Amino acid sequence: MDIEKDYLKREIQKLNLVLVSLIDKISGINSNNTNNEISSINEVLENEFDLSLEKISNIKTADLIKHISTLHESHIEKIAKLIYQFVVKIQSLDLGENYELNKTAEKGIIIIEFLNQKSKMFSVERMNMKKTLQLYL
Repeated sequence: MDIEKDYLKREIQKLNLVLVSLIDKISGINSNNTNNEISSINEVLENEFDLSLEKISNIKTADLIKHISTLHESHIEKIAKLIYQFVVKIQSLDLGENYELNKTAEKGIIIIEFLNQKSKMFSVERMNMKKTLQLYL
């Protein structure tokens, strides 16, 4: 039984590291490499979580909640941060018209609200991310 718990912990940590690397990758996006980096991010998200930034933007709210509710809370937290970083970075590069940032921001807010309901701890970081994302609606 301990072996199973250790394995699950390692898998959760591995996926957390994957998400952290994707968040870092977004930070490194510039106007010259945007499409390649986003494609790379989407590929990893699709392989690991059956999601992509585009899928998150276009998925129905109920389906999004159903999907993320199957994920570990730490993964949901990092996905919310990934969406937040994506929206802020793309807007700062003035590439918002190429991506549906308002839809993505809306889904980020939904994920943050889901986390707020699920989590027993209040998060100032989530509150600040939500306020910022609301500016893009």
